[in-house]
Amino acid sequence: MDGSLEQVLPDVGTVVGGRWVVTAAVSSGSSFSVFDARGVDDDQPVTLKCVTPALSAPVGFDQRFDAAMRRCSVVSHPGLVAVFDWGSEATPVGRRSWVVTEPIEAGSLRDVLDRGRRLSPSQALAVGLDICRALAEAHAHGLVHGEITPSKILFGADGRPRLADVGPARVLAEPFWVDPAGIDNHVAAYASPEQVHGAPPGPASDIYALALVLVEAVTGSVPFDAGSTTATLAARVDRLLPVGAELGPLAAPLERAARPDPAERSDAVAMGTALLEVARRLPRPEPVPVPSRPVPRTTAVTDRTEPLTIVTSDAPSIADAVSAPTPSPPVVEVAQDDPAADASADIPAADNAEPDADDVITPRRRPRWLLPSAAAAGVIIVVLALRWLLVTPVHTVPDLVGVEESAAINRVAPFSWEVEIVRQRSDEVPDAGTVISSSPSAGVEIAEGGLLRLEVSDGPLLRELPEVTGLAAEAAIAALSEAGLDPYEERIANEVIPAGEVISWDVPGDMTVRAGSRVEPGTVLRLVVSSGPAARTVPDLSGAQVGAARASLVDIGLRITTVESIYDDEIPEGQIIDQDPAPGTSVDRGTTVGVTVSLGVEVLVMPSLGDGIDFETARRILSDAGFEVELILGARDGIVDEVTVNGETVRAGDEFEPGAVAEVTAV
Repeated sequence: MDGSLEQVLPDVGTVVGGRWVVTAAVSSGSSFSVFDARGVDDDQPVTLKCVTPALSAPVGFDQRFDAAMRRCSVVSHPGLVAVFDWGSEATPVGRRSWVVTEPIEAGSLRDVLDRGRRLSPSQALAVGLDICRALAEAHAHGLVHGEITPSKILFGADGRPRLADVGPARVLAEPFWVDPAGIDNHVAAYASPEQVHGAPPGPASDIYALALVLVEAVTGSVPFDAGSTTATLAARVDRLLPVGAELGPLAAPLERAARPDPAERSDAVAMGTALLEVARRLPRPEPVPVPSRPVPRTTAVTDRTEPLTIVTSDAPSIADAVSAPTPSPPVVEVAQDDPAADASADIPAADNAEPDADDVITPRRRPRWLLPSAAAAGVIIVVLALRWLLVTPVHTVPDLVGVEESAAINRVAPFSWEVEIVRQRSDEVPDAGTVISSSPSAGVEIAEGGLLRLEVSDGPLLRELPEVTGLAAEAAIAALSEAGLDPYEERIANEVIPAGEVISWDVPGDMTVRAGSRVEPGTVLRLVVSSGPAARTVPDLSGAQVGAARASLVDIGLRITTVESIYDDEIPEGQIIDQDPAPGTSVDRGTTVGVTVSLGVEVLVMPSLGDGIDFETARRILSDAGFEVELILGARDGIVDEVTVNGETVRAGDEFEPGAVAEVTAV
């Protein structure tokens, strides 16, 4: 790359966009260089991504980039990396384009696979389901990612996947697809067959790429990858996705999502539904083993195709620091789940050292006086033990159940017992810090210096959070309430997810909680529930042609029907005179708007009377056509000989103003 272009990238300490100061360089790739940054005003940690200078240098890129970011900024979803800010700015050596997103603490799916890890079918299903939900929201707003790869699927601190670069990915990829042979193979590996033929990526292309990513996550290899860009792209044309036994129940949904014909593929909602249907046949997934990204203290920008080297100081590790021993407190904390804690004092330390020759004890004859001396010592020990029992005071264990921990310790403090606290959760005694039981129990005597073990409540038993996304709100609330939790609804409009279905959920103030986490009973959960499509406001259609009105209504999800067509001396033919519902009315998506359409100025058209018609028949035909009829000559039972208007002979098809009189001669 041109060195002058490379200098467009910011150094540590550079303020970008007047709001974000770079704190560390993280990595560099073909499209972005990634930096840690913080807000100048609020010290907010963010991720700063600067577009590769070679891509942002061409004339007009700023406008295309800004337009793409504006389109994606209106979409918000838990499965999409949130965009905070973006822009383009001049530097002494060129223009810099950048985007600021929420910080992603963990790595990407690419990081997991590059470490030789594979996902189980259950884990892949969980990842795929979250990305399907994110894509459904993006596609509903007319957004297409266009370059889904494992590197674009990032994991937050909560362990849930997020799709990155929904806005800029497509505009950054456009220059590469001018000549597909020049595309990196790691991008071509996930391209759809229609892109091979030069078609722009659409929603079906995103679904195809996601299916290939999930197959790779489980099997360790990308389908159709032939090693080079040209061969890889050619290998997928008119080819069905190969699915093996490793995929288990995932095989059918992924095969449907990766059909070579985009019209036969699932959309994001259908793919997510198919994944949900096979979920019951798979075990609960373990968390995806995503490594946390270390936060660098000093970094330098290096090769743009490899992760940046992190340079840190030589400070000693935590393992090197040894604290001085401190005397044990009178109250000893023992972990409930550590059965070895009580026995560890009785296990002597092993000594693996070989004894020296001088230390070897050779057998020798026991002196004759040893046995009498040992017997005498035993008698003395027994006497001393009896004396200790006789003189050591004993005290009765009081009833401490239900007493607060510190109060219980104070009550037994005069007895000089060693008190051991064992903590465990209990629904019977849910108040944390309250004594559940004692050992020995109340009424039993313990000598001073003896051990009293108190079992103290650590709060109620934790409840496991069920996954309620996709359930009906009533069923989700019932399941959570039954688990002792406190759910509430927050309804938002959604064009894709049916009304009453849970879109997402969280514990307010704690973004680390996810399905399977264990929480206190009574924990408040916010359920984001779909209220269905947003209401539409009926536009004013007055004066519009019916065709144009139909197009404008279809764009906002409404329909049109002609209720009546009437003549109007002022409104031209084909224009709308009136409508129902009225303009500004709020209606549901799919509502039909009835319109009254102008026929224009009314005219009378002379009908064809034919030959040999009698007067009465002619009178009826002319009256139906709007004419007034007058017999000016002849008899009423005669045959029509001539019809005139204003004395002028007329022909069928002639037009006259309303009120015209047809003058009939019958013989």
